[in-house]
Amino acid sequence: MKKEELQAIIFDLDGVIADTVHLYYKANKKVADQLNVSFSEELNQQLQGISRVKTVELIAAQGNVRLTVEKKEQLADEKNKHYQALIKEMTKNHLLPGIQLLLEDCKKQGIKTAIASSSSNANTVVDALGIRPFFDCIVDVRKIKKGKPDPEIFLTAADQLKVTPYACVAIEDGEAGIKAINQTDMVSIGVGKHLKEEDMNFHVYSTADLHLKTIKEVFEKARKGTDYNRAYTKN
Repeated sequence: MKKEELQAIIFDLDGVIADTVHLYYKANKKVADQLNVSFSEELNQQLQGISRVKTVELIAAQGNVRLTVEKKEQLADEKNKHYQALIKEMTKNHLLPGIQLLLEDCKKQGIKTAIASSSSNANTVVDALGIRPFFDCIVDVRKIKKGKPDPEIFLTAADQLKVTPYACVAIEDGEAGIKAINQTDMVSIGVGKHLKEEDMNFHVYSTADLHLKTIKEVFEKARKGTDYNRAYTKN
C-alpha cells in the first residue's frame, strides 16, 4: 500500500459512533445537582472526552465548589455507576446516522478501524450496539497515562493497528479530542455544530455525512496540502 493511501480510521465513541451524549448529560447533571451547581448541555458537550475525575472538577468549578480528592473520586464513581445503568439499555438504535454503513464499507475495503475513547465503558457500549466485529482494536483507556487533549490514546490506536499515524484519519466530536489528533500526523475530522470554530481538516454537522468516499478524498487532499475543509463543509 502506498504511503499516501488511507489505511485506518480511528473513531472516538461517544457522539461519533454512539448516541450517548444525552446519557452523559443525565449522569453529569446528577453530580451538578448534588453540588447545587448549574449545568447546561453546552458544558456537557465541552466535557466530552475528559476523564471522570476531571469532569467532576470542572462541574464543581462552575459553582466555585472546592472538593477533597476523596470526594472527587466518590462523585466520579457514583456518576459512572449511574451512566453504566443507562448504557445497559442501549441497542443498535443508538448508533448514530450513517455509522453502520461506514463501518461496513471500511470492512469491505480493508480499511482498519479502532476506537480511541476516554470512556472506560467503551467495551460495554460496543457490545450493546452489536458492532464489535467491525473493529480491529479498542484502546484500553485504563492503560493510557495521559488523557485527551494529549495524543497518547490516538497514537496507541495506530500502534495497535500497526499503521503509521500518517496513514490514519481520526474522527472526534470533542474539543479535547480534536486538539489531541492535531498533535499527531493524522488527518482530523470533527463532528457537530459546536466544533465549528475548531481547527481541523474537515468538519461535518452530522455523522450522516461521514461517507468513506468523502473521507478518502479528505485524506488525499490533506496529504497533497489542500484545505478540503474550506472546499466542503456541510451547512
